[in-house]
Amino acid sequence: MVKTRSGGVASDSKSAYRPTTENSPSLGKSSAAKTDTTLAHKIRKTIDEYGSLPLDGIPVKHPLEPKPETLLAIVIHSMLRSTRISHELAQKASARVMEAGYHDIETLTNTSWDEKVQVLSEGGYNRYRESAATKLGDLANLVNDKYDGDLNNLLKKAGNNPERVRQLVREIKGFGDVATDLFCDDAQAVWPALAPTIDHRSLDTAEEVGIGRDIGAIYALLGHDPVEMSRLARGLSNVRLSKRTGDIEQEE
Repeated sequence: MVKTRSGGVASDSKSAYRPTTENSPSLGKSSAAKTDTTLAHKIRKTIDEYGSLPLDGIPVKHPLEPKPETLLAIVIHSMLRSTRISHELAQKASARVMEAGYHDIETLTNTSWDEKVQVLSEGGYNRYRESAATKLGDLANLVNDKYDGDLNNLLKKAGNNPERVRQLVREIKGFGDVATDLFCDDAQAVWPALAPTIDHRSLDTAEEVGIGRDIGAIYALLGHDPVEMSRLARGLSNVRLSKRTGDIEQEE
């Protein structure tokens, strides 16, 4: 994960001539304005055509509110998406798991391992259903034992520090770098303290299409809106997965 609040995008140090506001004020301002406009267009296209809200298509009542059920749903969704299966299959499995009410900590706690396996199978999560059922049981134990049934207490324990949040989230069994990145991309929409964040693979895509790696500058163009930042992170991921980088790269 790369996080920065530094200034603008770095210039190419190998350029033979780089106009600046010092030696050509009007040209410098015009060039900067054009760059900002192009960047804004690329960001907007990525969000509008490829982005989505966290838990989009998942039956959760309050997807943009920091409810205990919402946070647990984001964790489960991130866990299921982080394995080597298609995005579509992970989405289907997540929807089925939430239909079964597993984002409610009491339901998740009181559901047997066999019942979890059955629900995961119904969601098409056949290859990893046994291991996922075990991880869901471990997750319930962690949330109950360490966070009193509410993952919002994880944020409090972390003191609203993004890096500390990542450390605590990684204590969830089965949560590696990918699952942690997916969680932070989505959770920033309900935990603004995590914003701005874009996982490193999506940040690579942002650089490839000409949006750049300066998360602070990107966040400023989005009006410091954590929900839009989350949508952008998801959009960049979808651009990468659908191999549509050229579509954004050509945007002027």
